Amino acid sequence: MASSPPGGDPKHAALTAAQKPMNRILQTLRPVDSRQTGGVEELLLMFCPALRRHGRFDTSIFLLRKPNPEADPARDFGGRARALGIHVLSLAQVRWSYPWLGAVPRGLDISIVHMHGQRANYAIWLLRRLYPRTWGRLPLVATVHGWVQDNRIRRIVTRLEWMTLRECDHVITVSEQQRQTLLARGHAPDRVTVVRPGIPYNAEGAHGRATTEQRASARARWGIPAEAYVITAVGRLSTEKRFDLYLETCAALAARLPEATFLLVGGGKCEQALKAQAAQLGLTERLIFTGLTREMKSIYAATDLLMLTSDTEGTPHVLLEAMGSAIPVVATAVGGIPEFITDGAHGLLVPPGDRDALVAAALRIHDDPALAACLVAGGAQVAGEFTVPRMVAAVEQVYATVLDRRTAGAR
Repeated sequence: MASSPPGGDPKHAALTAAQKPMNRILQTLRPVDSRQTGGVEELLLMFCPALRRHGRFDTSIFLLRKPNPEADPARDFGGRARALGIHVLSLAQVRWSYPWLGAVPRGLDISIVHMHGQRANYAIWLLRRLYPRTWGRLPLVATVHGWVQDNRIRRIVTRLEWMTLRECDHVITVSEQQRQTLLARGHAPDRVTVVRPGIPYNAEGAHGRATTEQRASARARWGIPAEAYVITAVGRLSTEKRFDLYLETCAALAARLPEATFLLVGGGKCEQALKAQAAQLGLTERLIFTGLTREMKSIYAATDLLMLTSDTEGTPHVLLEAMGSAIPVVATAVGGIPEFITDGAHGLLVPPGDRDALVAAALRIHDDPALAACLVAGGAQVAGEFTVPRMVAAVEQVYATVLDRRTAGAR
């Protein structure tokens, strides 16, 4: 779409009548980091084309971030979405004029706005107040992917998000814990639905256990000794993920397991602090920082154990990706994790913040091949349930329910 409002401008490349679906959903999000895509973005890249194939709904994406001209094009979310035939309206295309912004919902023929994350919620909240006759009349769906409240500012931001969620026709959560939080805050039970995410990585092909050749190639790629025991952590390098705790755990394990090598996968604002901590702990020769990477098949092929140390989570994709790649997992029992991992059956769970428990769990898996094999089998079964088609059907039902309620209310 050109950067002009619908109508009154010959340069506006409006969708033709033949292109307009019966109901168009405006997926709205602001990526946390312009340099990378996270679980939400990857999920939308699979969800939107799958939804379109069902025939009743199609999507546009309102991307609340300008493209980074220095970013790798292969990592640019907007470009990847357009390549899949998804219509994207980014901030670079927006005209900051009152008539232009007010005309967007009608020009795109939007039936529902679906918001992903706090920044999207705030943006739509503001647009609804500026344009009550257009944006204000659209039904709202929001997906809660997770809440972080590890400092005063984040606690305030979370409470502001809870306020915006009260305006939604329906809220989707990724865990029952989140749903119960909203019910306790007064949301109607029939307007909050748990929808487990489909896992894009597991949907892209049969991953399972890496072959001997894949394992050797992956270890050569990352400079890992062939016989090393590799303990990996993956995620955005931010405070709530507690990679400082992961490093403390690595230091304790390094003293017990001379063959252990550690992989820390991801980028973010804490990267330099974590590198300094690793050096202080004497991990420089045992720990590899990969930085931002999309080579996750190689990461998992090189990994013997996946560790998650977060203080807060919704339904973390990385655990399910590892479980779908025949890797045993150790994780803190936070957020929605205990809802899909039973301790001792699908992985090992430990209390948040407990370094000694993380060390003990990792040693149990390392020392007991039979336990590791049991966890791999149980984890693979769980991971296989988090499919994109199942998620699409559940979200499609939410959209249909929202539209039916609006139709019934208009009678």
